[in-house]
Amino acid sequence: MKVVLYISSGVVLIFTLLYFLEDNISAEWRTYQSTYRGLLKNKQGKDGQPVPEPPDIELKQIYLPEMNRVDRCVTCHVSIEDPRFANEANPLKTHPDDYLENHDPEKFGCTICHDGQGRAIAWEDALAWKDGKHWEKPVLLQPFLQANCYRCHMDTLAQTPHYNRGKALFESSGCLGCHQRDGKGGYLAPEVRGLGDASFEVKHPVDSLRARLLTRFNNNRNLAYLYESVRFPLAQPANSVMLDYGFSKEDAIDLTVYLKSLTAPEPGVTRLPADKPRPLALLARGAQTFQLYCRACHGQNGEGGVDNPNYIKGEMPELDLLAERMFLYEREDADVIIAAIDAFGDLNVADPEPDVPRYAAVLAQYNAIRDVILKGNPAGKLDPDGATPFNMPSWKKSISLDEINAVVAYLISIYDFDDEGDF
Repeated sequence: MKVVLYISSGVVLIFTLLYFLEDNISAEWRTYQSTYRGLLKNKQGKDGQPVPEPPDIELKQIYLPEMNRVDRCVTCHVSIEDPRFANEANPLKTHPDDYLENHDPEKFGCTICHDGQGRAIAWEDALAWKDGKHWEKPVLLQPFLQANCYRCHMDTLAQTPHYNRGKALFESSGCLGCHQRDGKGGYLAPEVRGLGDASFEVKHPVDSLRARLLTRFNNNRNLAYLYESVRFPLAQPANSVMLDYGFSKEDAIDLTVYLKSLTAPEPGVTRLPADKPRPLALLARGAQTFQLYCRACHGQNGEGGVDNPNYIKGEMPELDLLAERMFLYEREDADVIIAAIDAFGDLNVADPEPDVPRYAAVLAQYNAIRDVILKGNPAGKLDPDGATPFNMPSWKKSISLDEINAVVAYLISIYDFDDEGDF
């Protein structure tokens, strides 16, 4: 019995010693720092000046309690601020470009921009790219790294072209007709704020696409899910109402970058104030609001044609004939009404009344159209026992009355008054 005890104790001692040696003597971060010391000595000695004592080999970290972060990335990336290491390989390569001039690592850390496991001291653990691990924040590479700029910045940056294009695609494709963003938008689909850090236990790619997408995105299940949602929307559950826009691979990548940016506020992070946007002219404001909230159902230019299952009319209504519905058959009359909306904001308070034929009927239609936008309108069922078609939702919580008036003016303006053969 004593022999067994001695042997087992010896085995435990050996493994303890091996663990100590691996963790303290032969750890990979020690290798990187030793290499750094050697390279540093050579670089410093080239100018003939005395070589100062190289830094000690030790664990290094940036402690940011207000941000709930401990970043040990600098344990391996010891030369990120040394321009002499610009041509070295990672992790001894100087940080590219001039970002650190305005992003002091001691103030912001590393993972606020790059994600990854900041407390890790092993390369693979810090990257968090291994499959089967419950790591929510794998390191991001370009172009997806651009998403994290908007944890602090509110204005778009020239350095984030993929984000900029993704945001423009999102806002010009009518996504807010169904989704909400920061509480503004439709009610048929989930709020998009938070998708960028949604747990992969809740939001993940379907089994049929999982392996292919995870390989493409370094096992980042959040990125894989976001890309799948816009590139392969029909792969989602059968009860999903997500439309297939036929986005290209490039479009889907840019949209993924933008959606990845829609995260919850980071603790301790102060967001930079946004520049006050320039006020848009009436028709430009109306066009912008239409693209944000209406395009998905009513067509890019209000031409309709979007299928609405089990709706008595089959398709979403077109809106490019709004001028005709308001009895505005001449361009001159439409221009008078648009000018009145621009001047007074609301036709009901226009003084004097616009000089157009049948103005009382024009005003009644104007108010009826605004009421539909404000209050919504149910879509009649083709089959009373069938599925519920898309209904026109109430937009009074998401779109201001000024924006609604601008949309009405914009829709009047896009009518084809030159096609007189219709009358």
